[in-house]
Amino acid sequence: MLRCSCTTKTPIFLFLFLIFHFQILFYQAHSWIKAGYWFYGSEFPVSNIETSLYTHLLCAFADVNASTYELSIPSDAAASFPSFTATLKHTNPSLSTLLSIGGGTADPTVLSSMVSNASSRKSFIHSSITLARTYGFQGLDLSWVSANTTNDLKNMGLLFQEWREAAKSEAINSTNNNNQELILTAAVPYQPGSDFGSYPVESISDNLNWVNVLDYDYYTPQSTNFTGAHSALYDPSSDVNTDTGIKRWIDSGVSASKLVLSLPFYGYAWKLRNQRENGIGAAATGPAITKEGDMTYKDIKDYVQRYEATVLYNATYVVNYFSVGSNWIGFDDVNAVKTKVSYAKEKKLGGYVVWQVPYDDDKWQLSTAAAQQVVGGGEHHNWRLPVVITLTSAVCIIVLGFIIYYIRRRLVKPKGIMIAARDAGHFPDCVPDVQVFSLCDIELATDRFLIENKLGQGGYGPVYKVQNLTTAH
Repeated sequence: MLRCSCTTKTPIFLFLFLIFHFQILFYQAHSWIKAGYWFYGSEFPVSNIETSLYTHLLCAFADVNASTYELSIPSDAAASFPSFTATLKHTNPSLSTLLSIGGGTADPTVLSSMVSNASSRKSFIHSSITLARTYGFQGLDLSWVSANTTNDLKNMGLLFQEWREAAKSEAINSTNNNNQELILTAAVPYQPGSDFGSYPVESISDNLNWVNVLDYDYYTPQSTNFTGAHSALYDPSSDVNTDTGIKRWIDSGVSASKLVLSLPFYGYAWKLRNQRENGIGAAATGPAITKEGDMTYKDIKDYVQRYEATVLYNATYVVNYFSVGSNWIGFDDVNAVKTKVSYAKEKKLGGYVVWQVPYDDDKWQLSTAAAQQVVGGGEHHNWRLPVVITLTSAVCIIVLGFIIYYIRRRLVKPKGIMIAARDAGHFPDCVPDVQVFSLCDIELATDRFLIENKLGQGGYGPVYKVQNLTTAH
């Protein structure tokens, strides 16, 4: 007799699991945040951004009106802000754009006054959502890292909560956005605590999609009289470093996946007190080359080539530096960027964000290095991963199809009464309500399989006409 086994489902579940597993891997590889700020003051054309290297781009910065607390666009950015999203999506439709608010030039007293009053917060929230939708932004980013009082931090938590509630309501009630809820993010210091209090970590966890951890400007030529790694990943002599800050954010209760690591595409130049002492921590007298000592990666790279300078990499701090005469410059290059992105992956952070995109060189060297490091580092990994996953999924689907076809051929029975010889003690439990007849009963009913009683023959063998067949018990 034919026996069926319920374990025949195992291969099906196995292949379904494999397909699901590879799809998850593919999703994870593409869901990592690769973000960057574009600041209108850089005068870098939005259309020149290499959008394929990013998943999110932030347009910086919108202003907050000092009396109405509504959002507005700077007058000298009136043309670029409204067209920001459309311009970028022309080359990369899958890209998400966010409108960033505040920034380093924002008046902290205006933001403090806004968050302290419920009606002011409501005005800010309503105008921000309206402005974002009007110009096609998929999200909003609050860049207010100068909040430095206990009340400011507490009220900021209320703002995040009300912002999220308004975004949810708008997505449900609006018919123009396919019920897609706005992304809400914020820029925060490298660690959650300060002398005045702690950032509203519970509200951040509950209401924001992620936060951009501003892990740079630890040391600047204007604030210190010695050279320093301005964005040190580690520092054996101090707690002022990125690794310590990230650990404190996680210990405070914010999920690692909501922390996005910042990558500064710039460095600083110091004026050395003594040219012979030119390492990290060497005595300095202030900024060099520029008024504040800040230099974009592009300018630093040109400076190195012009003076044929020897660049050193310090793996302890994860920083590059060199000196030309009495000028000492520290910055992040490809090695530092790769190390920091690898660190973010190891710590299971949400991704990285660049300040700022136009500071890269003409060949997008730093952006490319960061993007390639997301999928394992190799130059060819960007295309290998999806190709391997696609081929593997296709093979799984084909094999699964053959398995289903085989099982249907073997196990699916014609409708009606099933006749089978009794196999005492071994009849399959997974065939319900089957009627069992002894071979003796069948022989009697068919007159010992008389040829005159044969009706025909199909895929399951000959079919006989029967008479007076009773069920065996």
